[in-house]
Amino acid sequence: MQFQTVIPPFETGPQIVARLAHRLRPKEKLTLSQWAAKFMPKYDPGLLPFLDEVMDACSDPETGEVGDMGPSQGGKSLVGEAFIGFSIHQEPQPFLMTQPDKIAAETFIKLRVNALMDSMPVLKAELAPGVSSDNMHLKLFKSGVYLGAAWPVKSHFRGRPYCRGWLDDFDAISADIEGEGDAVGLLESRFAFFKGQDTKLVSSSPAKEKGGIEAFVAAGTDERLQPVCPDCGDRIELDTIRDLKFELGGDAELAAETAHVVCPANGCILEPEARHELLRSLKELPRRGFVAHNRSAGTYRRTFRRDGLLSLNSWDDLARQWRAAQIAWDDLQDEGPLRTFYNTKAGKNYRSKLSGEKPIESTALRDRRENGWLLGTVPRGPVVLVLVIDVQHDRFECAVVGTATGRETWLVDRFAVDVLDDGLTGLAPFVHKEHWRVLLPLFDRRYPMMEGGRKIGEAPILSVTIDTGGSDKAGDQATEGAKFFWQEARAAGIKPNRITLVKGGSNINGQLMPTGQFADKKTKGGARKTSARLWIPNVHKIKNMIDARLRRTVPGPGYIHLPEDLTEEHLDELTAEEIVKGKWAKRRTRNETWDLLVYAEAAILRPPFAQSKPHMRWVPRGFRIEWPAVIVATEEAEGEDQPDAPATPAAETAPPATRAPQAPAKPAPKRARNTMTGQRRGDWLKRRK
Repeated sequence: MQFQTVIPPFETGPQIVARLAHRLRPKEKLTLSQWAAKFMPKYDPGLLPFLDEVMDACSDPETGEVGDMGPSQGGKSLVGEAFIGFSIHQEPQPFLMTQPDKIAAETFIKLRVNALMDSMPVLKAELAPGVSSDNMHLKLFKSGVYLGAAWPVKSHFRGRPYCRGWLDDFDAISADIEGEGDAVGLLESRFAFFKGQDTKLVSSSPAKEKGGIEAFVAAGTDERLQPVCPDCGDRIELDTIRDLKFELGGDAELAAETAHVVCPANGCILEPEARHELLRSLKELPRRGFVAHNRSAGTYRRTFRRDGLLSLNSWDDLARQWRAAQIAWDDLQDEGPLRTFYNTKAGKNYRSKLSGEKPIESTALRDRRENGWLLGTVPRGPVVLVLVIDVQHDRFECAVVGTATGRETWLVDRFAVDVLDDGLTGLAPFVHKEHWRVLLPLFDRRYPMMEGGRKIGEAPILSVTIDTGGSDKAGDQATEGAKFFWQEARAAGIKPNRITLVKGGSNINGQLMPTGQFADKKTKGGARKTSARLWIPNVHKIKNMIDARLRRTVPGPGYIHLPEDLTEEHLDELTAEEIVKGKWAKRRTRNETWDLLVYAEAAILRPPFAQSKPHMRWVPRGFRIEWPAVIVATEEAEGEDQPDAPATPAAETAPPATRAPQAPAKPAPKRARNTMTGQRRGDWLKRRK
């Protein structure tokens, strides 16, 4: 059987012209904002009217650099997406998009760029045929232009010329990429072939106290929004930190309910609904309300900064988040939520509360020592005790630290273990693992609870935490000894959550307390899940917190109590470090007491303990310090024939009339029982050593 091949007729000249004529037809001349309004289905020019000005700067032939600094939910990514689409369809030019890392770049391509092209037929039609033309890191188009996706490695800024580029999330990109310079300079080197036609967009929320997007914007026109106040009619420049107000002293929900803005020109009270009127006023203003602060700068680098009060975030939501961040600082001395609010919600750089502060001197702590309270005893206040150990070559430096609600802290004991149980043999924990057994009795220590000069009970130790040291040889030896101790304690019946091995993390931007890592590996790879966990907290952040607590002068949340007989040597150790160029560094040789306080905080940051909770409901039964109610003398009990009552601290002897009525105690909620075992869930320390 013969098959006959049918050859389709060749196209005639008129047919070819009809098929390709649309490519010869001159395109309508559009600015970037006009193009976005016409072709981008998700772009609403009325939502954030000022975005049109930033977009048009990107398509202005007289502007070669555009800087865009602002909060999250402020439209920065929308400007970048529009710039990409415009450079593919309206004015085809090779484009390089740079994200802070590989994951961010691939995620942006998958979730934003691919979605943008799928939603816009004019872009999808431009994509070149063939599977190879549409991949994760490079997209090719019929016009001959290409879109590259990069992250900060020097190889990504080589090989291809580009005419336009976008550095997104600029403050998360290293200031020196593999010794080759910053991202702006490396991107500039890709533009040499198109010099004079090139444009770069640099956008970010601020996250660097020095340099970064703030410095880039300040060196340009530094244009800021000045909408019209709907009450007084004056042009105003809003500032979230200065102008957003709410009722102080309450919780986050009260802050949201009472949120308002005070007009910086005439003190007008603007309710949350006024945000829409402020944004609408920008439409009719020159340059959509932007006013240049750096008037000496030319139009080559146009830069913009906008405040969080003019973003998509509502004022009540901003107030809620700001108050929650303030509470985290007050209760935990954790600057993280404040930094996040300033950077991502207010659109401003956060200046650390500790930056520029002079180091605390030991003389300032001497008067903090409390008369009548001695080392080795527990005064009224702590709810739980943890024991912390710093390993030295010939001894174990130890501290017992008590904690109450809001991280109020007591340095209950400070001592060293330098001999074995025989009282004669000196310790060498880096050499002899068996010497670590001298620490096992510490789990059973109980400290006398003292009130009015008499013992009223005993307080147990919840956990023993060991600082295993640095990354040098001594640190490795300490880690091996600590793992041996963990195994010995487990063999003695100690529950694993009562043993915490920590090693300070070196990444100052890392998580406060990452998930613990298993210390040992299997011979064929993988974690040995029966081994000890090693916790690597961000000690830089914790040291910031402890420093802030040492600066507090009034007892309460965050305050650190020091006993009467704490030695001058230990006071010097508490003030042995200072911040140098953003990092903590020693200014004295001995810093053990400081480190012990830092790791005491790390001890209760790990699961299943306090973590970020300021209250003490997490303390397991059997380890919670139960203080009896304070007995207040009545008039009948104050007669001369009554025996003398023990002395009680003045703060606890207020007359009955001044005390707030106490609500009846609620019974503790019953925990759900495990249907398989019949035991209550979460009671992991019910049986203890």
